[in-house]
Amino acid sequence: MKCYLNTIGVLDNSDIVHSISFTKGLNIITGKSSTGKSALIEIFDYCMGCSEFTIPVGVITNVSKFYFIILELNEVFLVLARSKNSSSGFLKVESELPNLDDIDDSYFEDKYFQKMDTFKLVLGRYFGLNITDTDEDLEHRNYRYNNAKKERPSIRNIISYLLQHQNLIANKHSIFYRFDEKAKRDQTIEQFKIFNGYITQDYFILKQKIAEGEKKLKQLENKQQQIDQNKSDKELGLNSLLKGYYAVVGKPLFDKHIKVVLSEPAKYYDYLIELDAKPDSDSNEAVNQIKDYTFQRNKLIAEKRNNMIKINNINSSIEYANQYKNQINEIVETSGANIYQSNCPFCNTKNTELLNQANELEMSINWLNNELKKTPLLLDSFESNRKKLELEVKDIDLDIKKLGLEIDTLYQINEQLKKNRSLEKQAERIKLKIENVLSEIINESQSNYLKEIKLIKNELMELRKELKNKYNVENKLREAEAYINNTMNEIGSNLEFEESYHPINLKFSLDTFELWHQKKNERIYLRSMGSGANWLYSHLSLFLSLNKYFCSRGEKSLIPPILFLDQPTQVYFPTQVKDDENDFDAKKIKSKIGESNKVDEDIFAVTNMFNQIVIHCQKTFKETGIEPQIIVTDHADKLDLEDADFEKFVNGRRWRTRGFIKLSDEKVDDDSITS
Repeated sequence: MKCYLNTIGVLDNSDIVHSISFTKGLNIITGKSSTGKSALIEIFDYCMGCSEFTIPVGVITNVSKFYFIILELNEVFLVLARSKNSSSGFLKVESELPNLDDIDDSYFEDKYFQKMDTFKLVLGRYFGLNITDTDEDLEHRNYRYNNAKKERPSIRNIISYLLQHQNLIANKHSIFYRFDEKAKRDQTIEQFKIFNGYITQDYFILKQKIAEGEKKLKQLENKQQQIDQNKSDKELGLNSLLKGYYAVVGKPLFDKHIKVVLSEPAKYYDYLIELDAKPDSDSNEAVNQIKDYTFQRNKLIAEKRNNMIKINNINSSIEYANQYKNQINEIVETSGANIYQSNCPFCNTKNTELLNQANELEMSINWLNNELKKTPLLLDSFESNRKKLELEVKDIDLDIKKLGLEIDTLYQINEQLKKNRSLEKQAERIKLKIENVLSEIINESQSNYLKEIKLIKNELMELRKELKNKYNVENKLREAEAYINNTMNEIGSNLEFEESYHPINLKFSLDTFELWHQKKNERIYLRSMGSGANWLYSHLSLFLSLNKYFCSRGEKSLIPPILFLDQPTQVYFPTQVKDDENDFDAKKIKSKIGESNKVDEDIFAVTNMFNQIVIHCQKTFKETGIEPQIIVTDHADKLDLEDADFEKFVNGRRWRTRGFIKLSDEKVDDDSITS
């Protein structure tokens, strides 16, 4: 996106504009302490919709009525302004760059002010943030207050890529602005794909359709699973009834396997309706079945008892192992022993037997320690085996119970005969039960969901295919990650990292937004990378590489190529040391912290850092066609850059005898600007 910051300004209580202008490429604001340099980044942030008023209290806040910035965006100029601690924002579109001399209190008309939520929404539209619904599953709204939509992409989540405050630029714990708030951190990470133009609103509509289809598919599969389970249960019940019928009548009801009967339930149901059951009183089928079931039950009882014996043995082993473990823990460990070597009283030969025994003892102790370490593993193994056997016993109990019921049912046949209930009546009763089971199976087969399941699976396959072909977000994220990492290490290889991190191998994850140095198989995160210089250069490498990546996306990226770097040289010239001279004097600053011997070394590192920023701007413009806008506020001044003129980048933005706010009694440098 070709969006640049043209002006940061303040309208004071006397209707006087105090401003500073910027160009593409590198912009340097240099000056001594307390001149308002760091306030610039806060004014920019505040005018871009920050909910907090963080502009440093002092001259600026004492005299200011309105804070404003002018953005150059798509051949128009956006004027954004706010008053102190305001809950509204001013947004006005100008076709030409406003004349700052014409800006006074009357310029900021009420009709251009909007409540902050609306202000950020409208501002976001100018940056191309037109996605209104980012829910990937509509069901998620059920868990939000008033079934609210997920929070839409915000211009505020873009700001994290643009600002590196002085307390952040060399921070070992934090990398991105606003990431101390988890919600904002998660939103910024999640919306990276939106900000870089990977997806449109249609992406989320497709995701919602897929989520809806997956839920419907799950429901149908559960219903079908229930039908299949019922069918399985009915198969078992039908099998039992058929055996009962066989026992009563003396011959099988069907001459086909039960699987065949279940595959054509309607056919066999019609057959039953016409069937007249005629029992064979001479049949011994009931006796044979009782004998068979009894044999099976006895076999299961024997198996159960065998498992119970094993469980009992395991319980004994566990109890013994625990006792052994407790006894070992009570043994006092010997920290050392003195071994004395004796000599033969006759020939004065050294006796090595004791030493050999000591070595054997040491080997035995090591063996014992290794065995003791196995105790917890043995206990885990015992517990696992016991659990497995207990489950087997439960299954056996169920089978024994089922066989018992079958045996009881068969004995009931004789009991019914004793009560003068003929075999014919018993057979007819069982036949009716079989008819009912077949009828239920017929009804359920008409509720088969397999066709619908197949249809939804095909629809989901097409939706996923469309999602991948149109967006392929995962692939784009991996490509972006590779681009950022390669660029980051290309930049980092020219910065003054400590020798132990050469060659620099920085890695950045777009899934977690974590940054680390990869050393063989070890990840060395920022917090473990030692000095402030390493932290500074890690931040700088990452944000310049992100800046270049956004430029490489062209108009697809919604993130402007703007990057604020506030006090990056603080690693070498600490901000705690007050710089109040009319000229930047590195030697004086270093002497205040007792590092006079490092002046040349540190000036070289600082000069190299600015050289690399210049190179970054040039290379990015050449390779992408978009020139970055890097705004650096710092104390460092009058550096001897390589193939570049430091004064060109300062361009009059030197605050040594004045500050951002030009007070009436202040003397102005010849190279300072007043508007």
